Amino acid sequence: MTETVVSAGACETSPVPDIRLPGLGEQSFEAPSVMQRFGYFITNPGKNYLIPCLLLRALLKTSRSPLIAESFLRPGGWRSMEIVYKNALPVDWLDRQALADNPITMAARNRKKIVIERLAGLIRKLDSVGHITLLGIGAGPGRLLQTAMSDSKIAPSRMSAYLIDLDEDARPFGQALATNLGLLDRVQFIQGDARRIQDSLPGVGVNIAKLVGIIEYLDDTQLVEMLNAVRTAMVPGGSIVTHGFVDKYGTGRFFARVFGLRHYQRNAEYLSSILAKSGFRVIECEYELTGIHPIITAVRVD
Repeated sequence: MTETVVSAGACETSPVPDIRLPGLGEQSFEAPSVMQRFGYFITNPGKNYLIPCLLLRALLKTSRSPLIAESFLRPGGWRSMEIVYKNALPVDWLDRQALADNPITMAARNRKKIVIERLAGLIRKLDSVGHITLLGIGAGPGRLLQTAMSDSKIAPSRMSAYLIDLDEDARPFGQALATNLGLLDRVQFIQGDARRIQDSLPGVGVNIAKLVGIIEYLDDTQLVEMLNAVRTAMVPGGSIVTHGFVDKYGTGRFFARVFGLRHYQRNAEYLSSILAKSGFRVIECEYELTGIHPIITAVRVD
């Protein structure tokens, strides 16, 4: 059985979620209540160690939860994230546990709002730049980057976004989102390995790069390789928005046991040190309200 990895320092297809355009003020930031934290303390030993995996999986498969079904099919994928972001009313008790009462899904929704705001702010700061080039790594349909482009109020004709993902199945969803936002001719979806950016985007100078929902699944060697590739594609002084992962509530082992979803833990200090070694200087860092994700903005240094 696999476990959450700690770096020093850190068949049927589920329905595709409806396209919607959430704003930053749609929900308040979330954090587990005292009672929820007590619940984690009581139930984590059973979920993490004592209850056999087969029994846990069998129990979860009795649920009608779209998120649980998708987590079995493609754990941590873009469809799961869209379900988490949509945050619809739970269909049963297990769905509530997965979608509403889970600290990791709370953290993901908090992260989304902060990252969109950060990206939109960075775009606005480049108002005097002739053309703004954006890069999304492991971007799926590009929900966060496209929403930030729209929220920035910068004329779409002055921006181009390249959304890179190993899988191509998010393209139709992302294109539909781009159409709704008036960005279809400004967004390009690229299937490929982000560590080979120079092959996919030769000669492109990136102003802002987003690495969200991806680096927690990479070990340190893979992360450094990706950061080096991104840095090479960036213009001097270009910005990067990314985040770490801290298993503050002890739920990571459950995800590894049941879904095979491994998280590499990196707190703010450790991730900042990796960024520094890769040629970036951290200029902003804050933990979202649950304390799981330190969200970092850094700039390329030369």
